[in-house]
Amino acid sequence: MPATLHNEIEIPVPAERLFDYVTQPWLWHEWHPSSRSASAANKPLAVGDEFEEFIEVQPLAPLPPRLKRKTLYQVKESVPYQTWTAEGRMKDGWVRIRYDFEEKGKVTFFARTLDFSVSGPNRILLPWIRSSMEKLSLVALNNLKNKMQAVPYEP
Repeated sequence: MPATLHNEIEIPVPAERLFDYVTQPWLWHEWHPSSRSASAANKPLAVGDEFEEFIEVQPLAPLPPRLKRKTLYQVKESVPYQTWTAEGRMKDGWVRIRYDFEEKGKVTFFARTLDFSVSGPNRILLPWIRSSMEKLSLVALNNLKNKMQAVPYEP
């Protein structure tokens, strides 16, 4: 059974700046604790483009195990400054990431929806993976907000 996580945050930057930053998976490690690295042949990414990401989660933290995954994604939707979606496959599951942006004045309302499922032996860990990812998603969005606020914006 798939799990869904949905988080929203207000970030005081233009939607253009936020969109241009978060749709570069090779920068995700700067703000998301689970992302270790990512690479893509095309920069910027367009619909149909693929990229790889290496993630690590520790669902029973502070206890082992650490689950390390290589995920191959494809960009499914990209409407500049409004929405972006990528779907990925790993050896024991799948993931869908959707970003939505709504600019109001000098603030962008940013929503991140993560749908995922695991199969095989790790399926037993799904409740703990979900719980861990819920906590990490909140940390990630706060990291993102801090990152965006730390660098002055020059249009």
